[in-house]
Order: sequence, then C-alpha cells, then structure tokens
Amino acid sequence: MLTTKPLGAALCGAAVLLVTACGGGHGYSPEELNDMIVDTVRASAREGAGGLGVPDTLFDPTTYMCTPAVDDRSTDAWRTTAPRSPVDVGDSVELGVLVPEDAEASAVTASVIGPGGGAAAAGTDAEPGEWSRVRYPDDFDESAESGVHTVVWSDAESGTPLTCDGFEVD
Repeated sequence: MLTTKPLGAALCGAAVLLVTACGGGHGYSPEELNDMIVDTVRASAREGAGGLGVPDTLFDPTTYMCTPAVDDRSTDAWRTTAPRSPVDVGDSVELGVLVPEDAEASAVTASVIGPGGGAAAAGTDAEPGEWSRVRYPDDFDESAESGVHTVVWSDAESGTPLTCDGFEVD
C-alpha cells in the first residue's frame, strides 16, 4: 500500500533504487546508490513531517512512555517535556526537549502525530545543554483534535529519531 506521507515517499524512493540496483546495468556503485538513498531521505525530512523521524510509535498517557521507544540508549538521554494532564481543545501547549551536552544535532524537529494518524512538524534550533521548545498547534499551522498525540523529536538534518513523548487533548 502506498502512502502520501514523506516517510512513504522516502521508502518508496529507496525501494526503487534498491530494485534498480538488483536489476543490473544501472551503472552505479553500491556507495553511489547508498548516497542517493541518503539524499532522498534527507530531502524528505526537510520537506515534511520528519522523514524517517516519524516511526510507528505511540504515546501511552497512563505510563508516559512510547511504544516502541525511539531513543538510543547508548547516548545521554534526551529529556522531554509536555503536559501531563489533558488539555482543552484550542489550548496551546509547550513541547520541549533538553539537548544532551554531547549531542551533535544543531536543529531538531518535533513531529506530532494526532489520534487519527495525521502528522505535522515544526523545527527549532538545538543547543547542547539547553531546552529547545515549540508550541502546538501554533508552530505547526495545525489545529488540535481530541485524543492522544504522540511527539517524536528527531534530528532535523538526518531525520534520525531522538526521543518520544506525548500529551492528551480533551
């Protein structure tokens, strides 16, 4: 099934490149094909809701955890902040991520996946040791709907998922 989301476009582009590679006669080395896939994913990340930064993960407001988790346990934890009690429809909420001291990201993207599965993204600068913040729905040119919203923070340049959080709208 094809999807119109940036993730689907990036994966379809990567699949086309891989199928072409397996067919022979394309004239590209494995390194060139890898670079083409990376460029496709980066372009997708810049154009839409985080590219590969929006994995199939969901926030559970009863445990305050995302399943499956998206953060890399081998690095310092990316701490997040979001409302811990339901907010009213129409209220603006502040979402934040504390950038670890050893982080190499210079900008981050917050992708908010609504209860219906639609995603919207907003980016902000990342400074090691500092909080990066965005306001939902204000910075997303979006309107909030009732239900649980999942927030996936990703590296704005590469689309790599960094951490996940969420909030609930009544």
